[in-house]
Amino acid sequence: MGVVVVAIGWLAWHRGWADYSPAESATRGGDTDSLWDDPWALAIAFAVLVVGAVGGVVAYITDPGPMVATAVVAGAGALLVAYLLGGVYLLTTSRGHPRSLAVAESATVAGTLFLVAVALQLLGSG
Repeated sequence: MGVVVVAIGWLAWHRGWADYSPAESATRGGDTDSLWDDPWALAIAFAVLVVGAVGGVVAYITDPGPMVATAVVAGAGALLVAYLLGGVYLLTTSRGHPRSLAVAESATVAGTLFLVAVALQLLGSG
């Protein structure tokens, strides 16, 4: 694991991020008519997420049972993972990376999250 962390750090350090230019990113094209660019769609999605999170907290506090608590924790974990993967994808595409590279970088983050979850599970059971 240490070798993987050092290798990823070395690749990130030597990637040449200083060569990025916004003009290059704008000429590569992109969807400007998507829901990601619509402020109302983002505001509604955010409101739904906030209401869902607050509802989950209320359900967790009122202690209706272990099934609801498990569902709330699983939902919060899924939301966190989706937020991280979506954030990595949107960040890399906004920096001008092709979509295939953005998906690969999101998959790398997903793999790292999986390894962290497995390591925490192993540490917790030992």
